[in-house]
Amino acid sequence: MGEQPDRYDYAGAQVPGPLTAEMAARQLERRRAQKAQRKQREKEEREEKQQQAQEQEEKRHFAALSEREKRALAAEKRLAAQLLDSGGTLTNTRRCWLCGETLLGRIPFHYLDFSFCSTRCLQAHRRGRAALP
Repeated sequence: MGEQPDRYDYAGAQVPGPLTAEMAARQLERRRAQKAQRKQREKEEREEKQQQAQEQEEKRHFAALSEREKRALAAEKRLAAQLLDSGGTLTNTRRCWLCGETLLGRIPFHYLDFSFCSTRCLQAHRRGRAALP
């Protein structure tokens, strides 16, 4: 059509106009934009799937906790939220009485007024107190 515009009845045959360099560039740009949109959409879908998988893992982990652990976790979250609201920093004041290990995120073992990170520390403390007169 570009080389021989009068040879055929292009309008009757419903042939679109000749493809110019400008039209080809626009088509190429449109295809690139579509490809970029498709990649962005796929990336968002992957992130959404990853987030859902992480949420499922957290649900499974939370469901496996005992009631005591769930209550302790909720109390820690409330404490952290309260400290953040008051402008303070989250410091760990709870430590194992025997070894000094942090009790943050753990369910401590209690004996009298003492808290311990493990039964081994608790038993060692009991044995030490029993040896005293």
